[in-house]
Amino acid sequence: MIPLYSNSQIRALDSFAINQLQTPGIVLMENASIGISQTILSKYSHIKSVGIICGKGNNGGDGFAVGRHLSNYGLNVKVIYLGDPQSMSDDCRTNFEICLNLSQQRNNLELIQFSGIKQLRELRNSDLIIDAILGSGFSGPLKEPISLILTELNKLKVIKVAIDVPTGLNADTGYADIIFKADLTITLGEFKKGLFVGKGYENCGEIVLCEIGVGRDYFENESTNTFLFEPEDAFQYLPKRGKRINKYSAGKVLTIAGSFQYPGAAVLTAGSSLYSGSGASILTVPQTVKKFVHKKITELVVQSFGNEESKFLTPEDYQSLQSKIKWADVVALGPGIGRTDETVEFVHKFIKKHEYKVAVIDADALFALKDFLADADLRKCILTPHLGEFSALINIPASEIEKNIFETGIEFVKKYKTTLVLKGAPTITFTKEGDIIINSSGNNGLAKFGSGDVLTGMIAGFYSQTKNLTESALLSVYLHGLSADLLLQRKTEFGIMASDLMKNIPSTINFIKRSFEK
Repeated sequence: MIPLYSNSQIRALDSFAINQLQTPGIVLMENASIGISQTILSKYSHIKSVGIICGKGNNGGDGFAVGRHLSNYGLNVKVIYLGDPQSMSDDCRTNFEICLNLSQQRNNLELIQFSGIKQLRELRNSDLIIDAILGSGFSGPLKEPISLILTELNKLKVIKVAIDVPTGLNADTGYADIIFKADLTITLGEFKKGLFVGKGYENCGEIVLCEIGVGRDYFENESTNTFLFEPEDAFQYLPKRGKRINKYSAGKVLTIAGSFQYPGAAVLTAGSSLYSGSGASILTVPQTVKKFVHKKITELVVQSFGNEESKFLTPEDYQSLQSKIKWADVVALGPGIGRTDETVEFVHKFIKKHEYKVAVIDADALFALKDFLADADLRKCILTPHLGEFSALINIPASEIEKNIFETGIEFVKKYKTTLVLKGAPTITFTKEGDIIINSSGNNGLAKFGSGDVLTGMIAGFYSQTKNLTESALLSVYLHGLSADLLLQRKTEFGIMASDLMKNIPSTINFIKRSFEK
């Protein structure tokens, strides 16, 4: 896993380099600007002209230095800078003055002091524009004229590059009101966690790390609880299957899903547990749904409950399912069960009796859970809500959660001692130990009915084999996204169906195995 750091930890690196290593700040800025320039030139070798917007702080100083280097390479560079030189930080002003002196000797370097939004039209003919306005130290709402500048820059149909973080982004939380929309973000020192979630995930584009010339030894002693999940991690977490396993030792899954109204959810959830490797997968559905299910996946063992008129779960159905609940290594509960009062009562009974070994709680079961969350024992549960479901569960508006999604998630898992898989773009897993793992696979083809049902079944299927809550959740989330990524080789994101994801699970597992097995 790739460790992700807070803004204060990155700033401590600067302090360490300056105070302990005796490296002047202007040298760190020069090292960074060289790396930034080389990255831009290597990725966009065709560009001829560049526009740069520089602020008054050290991020602006990086911008001036990058402008100088790109000018040295023969590109036409136009720099628009905010404020007067006397208001700039010392290192920023030093690089401004170098650029200013060079601009008087060269025809390919021009500096313009910002005085109005209309000046940004000067950048319309640039091949690429660089955001060097605020950097990672920013937090809070943007003020004019910067908010207006970003609005205008985002309209330009050119390549956009952000230095360190896109202006407007909170590097710790991933929250932003107005933000520079980058195609490439060249971040300095180390990866910042806010780049990979929320508005950071949406607006950073490709993220490239640029060191500042002091090596990475400093971070060997820096701890973090936030990580980015990698393909190598998925390979490590794949279940190890012995030669003598049988259908029961390979994992026993009970799926309580589906209803007369939503029969497909049951098939996707239980089927995905089988495609993920569980040996024995039993699906329980109302009797009215049984024939439909058998037509879809013949390998499923289906146990019906109720009578020929039963359409949803009721509390009375618990007794007929009790022995299977105790039998299973893991129960997947929720997809498509509906939200009738009686179904809600069943979920309450299931949680209160606590006769399951482990449960994956999703969808309609989460809806039922919110009414008695305070009294629920969730220590042996994996909860898989999307943001809207999580908002309803904890009674906090989604807009407020997004302002600090890390803090909200960690508070929840610490309070209930559970595992939270917060589905989204990207999906974030919060472990009961207090770690935060951000998924790195997937695409917008996952935004479709049934996708979450597949993930629930995968988590149950992999847990039945590994018996590890955290590893099964992380592995499932990554493979779920990777399945969608691999499907893009023969489909578009518009046409990826949940059943495609399910049927592609074995090929996805095989892709990971082939990639790393020696």
